[in-house]
Amino acid sequence: IGERDVQKHLTVESVIRRVEDTWRWYGEGTVVMPSKVTLDMSALGVKGWVNSMPSYVQATDCAGIKWVGGYEDNPGRGLPYIRAKIFLSDPRNGDLRAVVSGDWISDMRTGAQAAIACKYLAASTDVVTIIGAGRQAYASLLCMGRILDIKEVRLCDIRRAAMEHFMSRFPDAPFAMAAFESNEEACRGSDVIITVTNADAELVREPWVRKGALVLTMGSFTETSDDVVLKADKIITDHIGQSLHRGNIASMARRGLISEKSFAAELTAIAAGKQAGREHPEERIVCQLVGMGAPDAAIAALLIENMRNAGVEIPTFDLV
Repeated sequence: IGERDVQKHLTVESVIRRVEDTWRWYGEGTVVMPSKVTLDMSALGVKGWVNSMPSYVQATDCAGIKWVGGYEDNPGRGLPYIRAKIFLSDPRNGDLRAVVSGDWISDMRTGAQAAIACKYLAASTDVVTIIGAGRQAYASLLCMGRILDIKEVRLCDIRRAAMEHFMSRFPDAPFAMAAFESNEEACRGSDVIITVTNADAELVREPWVRKGALVLTMGSFTETSDDVVLKADKIITDHIGQSLHRGNIASMARRGLISEKSFAAELTAIAAGKQAGREHPEERIVCQLVGMGAPDAAIAALLIENMRNAGVEIPTFDLV
């Protein structure tokens, strides 16, 4: 199932709902999802990596795996840096149900996670700073705009052209947008600070983060100074096990500065009503979103359901 059908039979709103539902299902114990496995090919000269992200989501009656990677040379070839495919199978007999192009789904699922995390954890979303102006940053703001009230967006990227292109994609936005050369200037006074880059660098530093702010780091890179995390009132994540091994917090875990006990909650448990998120407007919260495979499989299952309801024939696979 290609990108055209994916975008025809899914909406941004339906993806947001499905991600939040999947978080809740996981928190209720009806999702099986081991930690993702990374295939890093750089040691053999290949500028790329691939994550294998399997899951079983009981509510959708599907087992699935997202095969997603980042390829450094792709932008120069006119291709997205991140490429993804989602495979769905019958959980009882192993029959392959669908192979789905996962580029749009992966982007929108990532954006939906940012929006829902802000819904649960942000004291305010009036002023939002986004560091990084790529596809997943675009998806994050697109999804946030669907469910949150935003008045001002501050954008940072080392590429001026990328910021200009990003802003051009929101011509009728109900909020003000501006490009910033200085991360510090963009972060100071902001309600929500989001990092969505592929840089290992201190893009956000603790003195720039006001009381009551939410710092949301997304993906597998170290994008803040240690003290942004260590001086936060709460550290929250989508998945504790994964956050200890990848992403913004992993290097601190390796150095013994962070452990499993450092996390106040998981977003899945918050969505299920089992743990608290923000409890005070002055709390500074750091949230690490590493990314879970279960929402991708659940979204792909929703796509199949929508296509069948629309009378579209789903390709079958006879591999025997």
